[in-house]
Amino acid sequence: MAESPRLPWRLVALSTLLALGAATGTYVVLADDDDASPPPSTVALTPEGDLPDPDEVTFTTYEGEAVGLATLRGEPTVLNFFASYCTPCVKEMPALEEVHQDLGDEVTFVGLAVVDRPEDAQALVERTGVTYQTALDRDSEVMTALGGSVLPTTVLLDADGEVVATHNGELDADELRQLLADELGITS
Repeated sequence: MAESPRLPWRLVALSTLLALGAATGTYVVLADDDDASPPPSTVALTPEGDLPDPDEVTFTTYEGEAVGLATLRGEPTVLNFFASYCTPCVKEMPALEEVHQDLGDEVTFVGLAVVDRPEDAQALVERTGVTYQTALDRDSEVMTALGGSVLPTTVLLDADGEVVATHNGELDADELRQLLADELGITS
């Protein structure tokens, strides 16, 4: 009966040391650190505790002015959450602009850049040709309050400021038109 080949002891020792190093590194990375906090660009996808009251949350203009979400009452609103670092957001923005142009003053469109640098958000708005109002949701408070969990998220508000639909993920122009027709009775 043939003997199975033996591995050189140096290879066994090196493999063991590498495995031990990998295990130690994994432990260090995954260890529970009470002082650790997420990096500032992290968006909480599962909020902790109670959701904020939508009437009490604000977004910020590029000039730094706080604007209450309640100011959007009065007409139906398409509220889109985007970020310059989000590829589906970039792809979706021209479709939103197309529907915005088709509907004119029937619906207010507002885009909120989530946890994004103002200059990056403004550059994206310019690059994609968006003409509707955009501002900042610096810490994702507005998106969280309205039930958003991913980027992009589009929320439809009726004229009373009530959420009638939340769509997590990219929309094309036809999907947005259908959502507006189904949820708000608005057709272009």
